[in-house]
Amino acid sequence: MYTNRGKRKMRGEKMRSKSLKTVTVLTVLTYIVLNMAHPVTPMFITQNKLPSYLFGVFFAAMSIGNFIFSPIWGKLSDKGGRIKFMILGILGYGISQVGFGFSSNPVIIVFWRFIGGASVISFLTVILAYIADITDEEGRLKGMTYYAAASTFGGAIGSLLGGVIGNNNYKITFSVQFILSIVICILFYFFLEETVTKKNIDKVEKEKAYTKSINVLNPKVIFIMSQVVVFFFAVTSYNSSINYYIESVLSLPPTINGIFLAIAGIFGFLTNIFFTGKLAKRFGEVKALRISGISMALCIGGATLFNLVPLFFLFILLFVGSSAVYQPMLQNIISKVSNNDNGKIAGIQNSARAIGMIIGSLYSGFIFAYGSKLPFLTAAIVIIIGYLIFKFGYKKYEII
Repeated sequence: MYTNRGKRKMRGEKMRSKSLKTVTVLTVLTYIVLNMAHPVTPMFITQNKLPSYLFGVFFAAMSIGNFIFSPIWGKLSDKGGRIKFMILGILGYGISQVGFGFSSNPVIIVFWRFIGGASVISFLTVILAYIADITDEEGRLKGMTYYAAASTFGGAIGSLLGGVIGNNNYKITFSVQFILSIVICILFYFFLEETVTKKNIDKVEKEKAYTKSINVLNPKVIFIMSQVVVFFFAVTSYNSSINYYIESVLSLPPTINGIFLAIAGIFGFLTNIFFTGKLAKRFGEVKALRISGISMALCIGGATLFNLVPLFFLFILLFVGSSAVYQPMLQNIISKVSNNDNGKIAGIQNSARAIGMIIGSLYSGFIFAYGSKLPFLTAAIVIIIGYLIFKFGYKKYEII
């Protein structure tokens, strides 16, 4: 017979499992909406006769909004609740996309990109804290893997959908994106349960009385956040360049752009589902992180060696697959240094993420004019540098 304690534990596990499945489905839907405009952005820049370097500037403006507001939203959600701040992020981003897509003045566009970044980071920060809330330490890697897989898969579908809808008129994609963002907010309101209640806050505050709160200047935090900067520099160099590369260098339409991004996203999704857990189990999270990191560098570096389009796309696919494994590994390691400050550590992480995105987007935007493959080559070099820093530093800073 089960004891009352055993029954409560089983009920808690079932509730967490149900909550994680709901979050996973909502994450897929949210990332479909968030990624719809990517394949039509090059058309937007071309038709408005804007210089190519502005695609990096626009991305950087969004990343600056990320950087400034990420710690604010994370800290507020620790006390004010998760759901309202996730809804705020999605709705704010939807509104900003209308302003972005229907503007032609670069200054106004930069403004809306900043607002979009400041808004969407509320969702991106708080969703990580929410997952940490509904998972225990044992199940956290599973939760982060599901989130990474869902975001990759949703992003793939969103890119495909946005490319098809906006193939002849990019404004249609931005309009649909806004409408769907409202729908997603309604789903969040009705289908998610709040994890931050007065009872939970009191419990966490008592636990914090016996544990040291996370310090942003802690060398261990700085060390692990340096890996976040490296990862998002590389991913942003890829993300902010690949759309423009496909359209302006390969001269392919938004539909093909969307199809490729969808294929890459689905490949990343499948790689994540089938390999992340197995790698972590076989090698441990630290070694698996290093393996996937060096794989990222080799793949995106290898893509620069070939002018043959199929080989270029093959190496890019392998890069996407490697990054899909790397991200949840890194996220899980970060979650273990939070000391119950899930919102705060998520905010710090997303600020580090924003730094990588700002530098990556500005650099790739300007360097693209000197060589269309230079953003990819630089990403490979930076990943290798990050790999070496992690290899020789993780024992010193006691990273599990």
